[in-house]
Amino acid sequence: MSSIVKNSILNLNLPYEIEYAILNLEDEELLKSQQDFFGFLTNRKNDNLITSLESDDINSRVFAQNVLEDAKSIIVILFPYLTDEHSKNGNLSMYCMGVDYHISVRDMLCEIVKYIKNFHKDADFYIQSDTGTLNERFFAFYSGVGRLGINSMIFSDIYGSYVNIGLIVTDLLLDEKKSEKKYCDKCMACVKSCPGGAINGDFTINSYRCASYITQKKGELNEQEQRIIKKSKKIFGCDVCQNVCHFNNNVKTIPKNCDIIKTIKNEDIDELSNKKFKEKYILRAFNFRGKSVIKRNLDILKDD
Repeated sequence: MSSIVKNSILNLNLPYEIEYAILNLEDEELLKSQQDFFGFLTNRKNDNLITSLESDDINSRVFAQNVLEDAKSIIVILFPYLTDEHSKNGNLSMYCMGVDYHISVRDMLCEIVKYIKNFHKDADFYIQSDTGTLNERFFAFYSGVGRLGINSMIFSDIYGSYVNIGLIVTDLLLDEKKSEKKYCDKCMACVKSCPGGAINGDFTINSYRCASYITQKKGELNEQEQRIIKKSKKIFGCDVCQNVCHFNNNVKTIPKNCDIIKTIKNEDIDELSNKKFKEKYILRAFNFRGKSVIKRNLDILKDD
């Protein structure tokens, strides 16, 4: 049964390698890890560390049966996005310089499901990439498809942290394909470099101090939040912890498949209504926050 997953990914005809893993959701070791993770997230919720960008329904973040009742297996896939044209010097985080991964990854997940359904017409599936409730990093780490960084990001052995995670939950019982869990070597470069001091050094972060979260937060920002954005030099997202990580040295890139937007300037959006802004950047990940958040962040950097 695992060969059908491999063939479904090969059927995408991508000019680069895709890493994936398959987990049996009835595995006792996985269930124990899920219970531990449930407790960890519950503690974060009790400590008011769950942000508005996260679901506070802990069950739905940990247990796949909450998104697909008869779930038996989960496929975890890493989709790389870094091209030679991406730049660390733009004012956008590199993950959102290209096409919105919510669109591109979802399209590829749909193609994989479509292929598998050719052989299992009655099978049920649930797919997600970021916008669903399941915690993708937990399953990516547990499956061994990527190593867990002390900055809480997932690192591919091939593409570094420049990957988006896709999940496919199914009621098919697939053959497991997993590796040993891996961690980074705790060099602490990201801890020392984080603009907001958000990385705790124990594989957890304080999201409220994370520049990436702050750039996406709605409304007015306090002085501390504005200082963090100025340190990050980004109007959306933050790459500092990725830029300083040696696991991102000499990683492979993929061919460019769209226009890369590295920087947005005030003059690019000043004359746009929010509707026109969303139309212009409809295929970009920062589009969902609208013009006002991007404009606010531009003004903060302008005053630096």
